Amino acid sequence: MNLTQSKESPSQPRDGHALEFEAFRARGGDSQSLAAGQSPVILNNTTFLAPQQLRNDFDFHFADISWRWRKFFGGRSLGLDTFAGLGYAWLDLTVSSMSQQASQHFSNLGPQGGVGLIWRLRPGTSVQARIAGFVSATDGVNRAARAEVFLVQALGENVTVRAGYAAWEAKGQALPDISDFRLRFSGAALGLQFDFSP
Repeated sequence: MNLTQSKESPSQPRDGHALEFEAFRARGGDSQSLAAGQSPVILNNTTFLAPQQLRNDFDFHFADISWRWRKFFGGRSLGLDTFAGLGYAWLDLTVSSMSQQASQHFSNLGPQGGVGLIWRLRPGTSVQARIAGFVSATDGVNRAARAEVFLVQALGENVTVRAGYAAWEAKGQALPDISDFRLRFSGAALGLQFDFSP
């Protein structure tokens, strides 16, 4: 929601302040080899001893609300974003082997923020890139970072479509009774953006 008055349509990138609400979801999985002598993997009171092959699957959600400031420079084609607010990370993690399976849910609230660049190619079309980070003092996903680049196209006064690439890293460190974890995932990303002005 744009908080700065402008004659431009809400879907056009502009100078000023705004409130942003975002939601993201990713699912995936990968294999993990526990070699002889390695520490066991512990999840939800289940211990996976080495040596064996494991399968790790995840369902990750992230939502945030942020205050954003934006300024365009140099003929008004290049802009800078800064944003900060609260983020909420939600993760379902499953570890399985030939003989065992364990799942655990984590949910964490904490501060998040980042910076971005916008390059306006023409009215209604821009390239937007951002990096952002999230931290939480509670057990679970206590660190997360993302980098993304999108081609953004306005579809009307209040709607834009985003297509591009996003890369994430989510960590759980110094956790009691379970193993630390680190998720890395990346790939094509699609999204819809709704823009409004008071």
